[in-house]
Amino acid sequence: MRTDERVDVGTQYDKDDFEAEFGDENTENLYSKGTEEDHIEVREQSSFVKPTAVHHAKDLPTLRVFYCVSCGYKQAFDQFTTFAKEKYPNMPVEGANYAPVLWKAYVAQAVSVIKLGLLVIILTGINPLERLGFGYPGPLRHAHENKMSSCMLVFMLGNLAEQSLISTGAFEVYLGNEQIWSKIESGRVPSPQEFMQLIDAQLAVLGKAPVNTESFGEFQKTV
Repeated sequence: MRTDERVDVGTQYDKDDFEAEFGDENTENLYSKGTEEDHIEVREQSSFVKPTAVHHAKDLPTLRVFYCVSCGYKQAFDQFTTFAKEKYPNMPVEGANYAPVLWKAYVAQAVSVIKLGLLVIILTGINPLERLGFGYPGPLRHAHENKMSSCMLVFMLGNLAEQSLISTGAFEVYLGNEQIWSKIESGRVPSPQEFMQLIDAQLAVLGKAPVNTESFGEFQKTV
């Protein structure tokens, strides 16, 4: 028997033994195939279509936004200013910090002074309480012995107290003398589309906006 024939016979025996042990299973089913259900649907990207600028609108009321600077709303104000200017280039826009109530502002200033005083006492190692007859309290001794960690703790706690006092969470929008949005009342900052729709609606009430003005914009699917 030739070598090629012996190889063919051996292969046939191996195949027969495999089928006898595992049956007539279709080897194609041993591998999983992806189905349409297995694919993750990816949303198509969308492009924002800017609204048409209304250049002929004149004598527009001033848009004023009072926001909480410590809350990081300055960036939101800049973005909304851009949105308003894109549609109404002739509209004056002003922005300013929404100041906290007077007593909170005074307390925040007091906390700042106390924080600086404690930092000076810790760093210099002086004990002003000794002159007042309080001796050398343990917490002050510990602060002098651990100046770095104590200063960091005082600085962090002081800043936290100041921020909680001066943070108003405000984003109040006025168009002329009329308030059109209040984050203090609603609990949230308006979306860009809401922001522009509020301006359009108020201008329509004042008779300053053209009829059937476009809204903030639309989202169209890209091909």
